[in-house]
Amino acid sequence: MKLKQLCILHAFILILSVSACKKYGYEVPDGYPDDSQNKAEGTIDTNMKLIDKSMYAKARVFPGLVDQSEPRVKDAQFTLDLNFTDQNAQNLRISVAPSPQYSTGYYAAPGELIKIVVPAGVDGLTVQIGAHTDNLAGKSPLLRDPVIYNRKQLVSGVNYIRNLYGGHIYILASFAYANPVTFTITGAVVSPDFILGQTTDADWVAKVKASQVPWLELRAKRVIFTIPRDKVMATFNSSEPFTNPTAVFTRWNDVFDLDYNAWMGLSDNAPDIRDRSPQSQWRGILDIQLTNGYGHNGFPFVGLNDSYWFASFTSLNSITTSSGQWGTYHEFGHNCQQGSVWSWSTLGETTNNLFSFKVANRIGANYNILHPAVSSGFPKALAYANAAGTKNFDTDAAMVTPDESPFMRMLPFVQIFEKYGYGAMTYLYTQARHADRLNTNDVTKHNFVYEKLSDYTQTDLSPFFGAWGILISDAVVAKVNAKYPLLKTPLWTYNPLNKTGGTGTIKYTTTVVSVSSSQSGDGTPEALVDGIVSSSSFWHSNYGTATSTNTLGFPINIVLGTGSPLPIQVKGVTFAQRQNNSGGYVKDVEIFTSNDNVNYVSAGTTTLPQNTAVYNFNFPGGVVSTKYVKVVIKNGVSTVYANLSECNLIKP
Repeated sequence: MKLKQLCILHAFILILSVSACKKYGYEVPDGYPDDSQNKAEGTIDTNMKLIDKSMYAKARVFPGLVDQSEPRVKDAQFTLDLNFTDQNAQNLRISVAPSPQYSTGYYAAPGELIKIVVPAGVDGLTVQIGAHTDNLAGKSPLLRDPVIYNRKQLVSGVNYIRNLYGGHIYILASFAYANPVTFTITGAVVSPDFILGQTTDADWVAKVKASQVPWLELRAKRVIFTIPRDKVMATFNSSEPFTNPTAVFTRWNDVFDLDYNAWMGLSDNAPDIRDRSPQSQWRGILDIQLTNGYGHNGFPFVGLNDSYWFASFTSLNSITTSSGQWGTYHEFGHNCQQGSVWSWSTLGETTNNLFSFKVANRIGANYNILHPAVSSGFPKALAYANAAGTKNFDTDAAMVTPDESPFMRMLPFVQIFEKYGYGAMTYLYTQARHADRLNTNDVTKHNFVYEKLSDYTQTDLSPFFGAWGILISDAVVAKVNAKYPLLKTPLWTYNPLNKTGGTGTIKYTTTVVSVSSSQSGDGTPEALVDGIVSSSSFWHSNYGTATSTNTLGFPINIVLGTGSPLPIQVKGVTFAQRQNNSGGYVKDVEIFTSNDNVNYVSAGTTTLPQNTAVYNFNFPGGVVSTKYVKVVIKNGVSTVYANLSECNLIKP
């Protein structure tokens, strides 16, 4: 008897356990995908009246509940165009690309079962409930639960899914369908979304006021923002009511069409898939807590749910003047960086901000108000670029200042854009997408930018890169130098904040790096390059004391520097014997060139005329790209000493 009762009790407990598993309809215990691939027991309960209220308290805090008075739809239909080109980050060579995530216009109330019917023959789709995909695991203290969205694969026929926190309902596609697909949905509520070109401003305002759905979407062809309804409602009685989404999102479409896609060289119908614009919209969302920082990039980009980020999405004044927009452009810019090809390691917080300047340039905004660190950082960067000496753009202390470094490092790019056109960025991005290989270190990325911008400007920009201390390889300089004339104007002096500088002619002053023999008190080595041919301006080799002969002898080496931090074009050497010479004429010389003052290559030999006339020796092989020129005096008329009035470089 007891054994029979025990068996009945066990059977009853087993029934309860299975019922509990079935009650809320999860194939995995917590309702989220299980990476272990373990198959959970139980099947979904299709009773649409059952509501799991276990997370109501947390859902009420975020993202919010849906009032029971809000109508739940039954057998409503929606149609999606799933014919897309998968423009992933790999073929665009950017950090993050939009993925095929389709808004349905429906919202799931917390804990309520959603039924979706998929047409026969349609597979490869996933349903997602919840727009807030930041996983806050490990954050403390938590303002919301770490994971508040879930996904489930869809099959042809009837599908059920619920989310304990609720959220927008999306369809995710693995591959494209040529024809639109029509779905049937039951149990959801209608989200008061705005769709550019389909919803009028007045109708949308009325829908927002009538709705009890806590979040809504603002949708345009290029971008979708997910925002809280309560913040929209709050603006209706403010100084800038958000009642004009058509104007605002027409502007946003322009930004992504013109200042992101087109600026990167992307278009909808480009024959090469690498040049095709993303077929899905970029997405931005507000959240009460983020995995990282005040805002971070990704798909979607996430900003803190405060007045600044809300206004950056919705304020016409903000997007029209570019004031207050820095954060939004900044994060979308991160998505678009090409760090695997040309945006090198110290530009992580720099090249993403160039999109802000593109927008500002197009709309005629004041650069001084884009960001406080622009107006303070640019003058410091100008001072650095115009300073003499050896530099390293990436490591010099002058370029590593708190808060301002990313903005200082923007200046060379903005100088190129302002003086040569913003199409330089389009060319750079396009060339990066079509490059044969990725670049794995900073120097190869420097070289890529130098070579491609020189191609775009049809000018050898090595002096510009030298002034900024952006290190580039001599072999690449020689390659570019052979194709294009050298930059003639000091572009690095241009100030975009007041549109001044960057004019005049670059002057490369030849310097005397070293002389192997020189007589103290009788002429100076500096006289060799002063451009003065006279009896009072000369160099004299060592001749020891009054009672001794030349103690150093021949050959005598004179090393000249071009005055440029990078190799530049040199045509030859100009000589002038000392004008009141008394027997110290120079005779045979050999001339060498080098980029490191260590390894030299002969550029030719010559014999100087034995008179005081100026003598120009042009290199027999033509113009040479070099940093140093060494003149080796093999002998002279006198075996005791030699002297010259001039030994200078001839530059094209």
